[in-house]
Amino acid sequence: MREDFSPVIEELIAKLKSEKFDMLVRCVPFLGGKTYICYIGQLVDRQSISEHVIKPLVDISLQKVRGIDAEFAVDHMFYVDECHIGDDLNLVKGFLLNGQTVVFFSSDSRYVIVNRKKVENRTVSPPELMYSYRAPRDSFVEDMDTNLSLLRYRIKDDNIRIIKKDVGSRTKTSVAVVYLNDIANQSVVKEVLNKIDGIKVSGVFESGELQGFLSDGKTSLFPKMGIIERSDMAVEKLLEGKVLLLVSGSNLVIQAPIVFAEFVYSCDDRYDNKFFGLFMRLIRYTAIIVSLTITSLYIAVSAFHPDVLPAYYTITFAQMRSRAPVSSFIAVLSLEFILELVREALLRVPVKIGSAIAIVGAIIIGQAATASGIFSPLLLILVSIGFLSTFVIPDFMLSNVLRIVKFLIIIMTGIFGFYGFSIAITFILSVLVSANSFGVPYFAPWAPFNLYDAVRTFIFSRGFSPERQKYMRNQDKMRSPGKKGGQP
Repeated sequence: MREDFSPVIEELIAKLKSEKFDMLVRCVPFLGGKTYICYIGQLVDRQSISEHVIKPLVDISLQKVRGIDAEFAVDHMFYVDECHIGDDLNLVKGFLLNGQTVVFFSSDSRYVIVNRKKVENRTVSPPELMYSYRAPRDSFVEDMDTNLSLLRYRIKDDNIRIIKKDVGSRTKTSVAVVYLNDIANQSVVKEVLNKIDGIKVSGVFESGELQGFLSDGKTSLFPKMGIIERSDMAVEKLLEGKVLLLVSGSNLVIQAPIVFAEFVYSCDDRYDNKFFGLFMRLIRYTAIIVSLTITSLYIAVSAFHPDVLPAYYTITFAQMRSRAPVSSFIAVLSLEFILELVREALLRVPVKIGSAIAIVGAIIIGQAATASGIFSPLLLILVSIGFLSTFVIPDFMLSNVLRIVKFLIIIMTGIFGFYGFSIAITFILSVLVSANSFGVPYFAPWAPFNLYDAVRTFIFSRGFSPERQKYMRNQDKMRSPGKKGGQP
């Protein structure tokens, strides 16, 4: 005769119910015992549980079958694709909080864990951050299974590896580390996994938080990991030896390692003519320089070194500034501050009144400031050009950093003139050159210099580039199958 475990199970259920996390229990009797189906209603597909778990139990009870246990239920009763047997009662609470359904049997000390988890998620939609004219329109969503399916849809390789880990002592956020085993640098993979294991925090909700924990330099201003919104771009990174990190609840995927030059890449560069890609990259690099330096150079020339201008234009320039009541340094800081206010307002206000804010900021304030003589027309033109240049950069993470760095250069130039400008630029370059991302030089291929990678930083096509980037130190260095690459 089998032992009756009903008292132990009922005691456990009573204890779990006393903790008030809204657990539901359905009891189904059968010949010689009972079954207890436990789950949290908000985390499971209740219709599926009714049809594939409860209904088979009720049907078997009507047939007067004796001796139902966990093994019999898994083999002959439950119509689910994922279920397994457990025996540690201390793990039951964790299973329930993770959206699993736990089925107890009074005739068995073991229980069955059934995966009928249901998470509300939106459908796959077009990208919003990484828009492209000529590229697929599917982008990542907040559901990890959906995101992994988008990757597997495009890359059908048995070398793909997906390692899942839980981060956060309370949230147990699922993080998937994805890479191609025969391409990715295993030292990078190991470092990523070790850093994830070393995270000690109560909860992680978004990939940006995880990125903060994994960054090489916690105080570094420049981002050491990139973000990806598009599934086609994510597969491209996998083929280049990158390691991707998917966070449950986030629609942005993290890539590691990354170098500064990659923030200038766009999806269009891969799909369009390589010469057009070269042209657009030159435009983007120019936009970075313009956004950082154009207003600082205005301060240096107008306040410290007007003699660098032709004599005629020096007089014209002085006449334009003669009506301005404040110095060029204060005028630049004021205008940059106003533009940052407008930018932040456009992000925070409702969509319906966003256009009105833009009109007020761009037309009324600018026109009124010029007419009143507070700012010179030339300064307004230069600040507007610098403002537009920040939007040319494809990755907003870099553009946000450049907004901060720009104020550093402005302040240094306003205090010391061209000397302060040179010091600020030198300091920024030294930071970029000395940094690294998971062992990869951050300013590669410029420092250390590599001609092969440097050329393909500007002009790229797969036919023109048989080898992968040398600075990545991948296992498989060739893009073409069947070939072996040399040492970098």
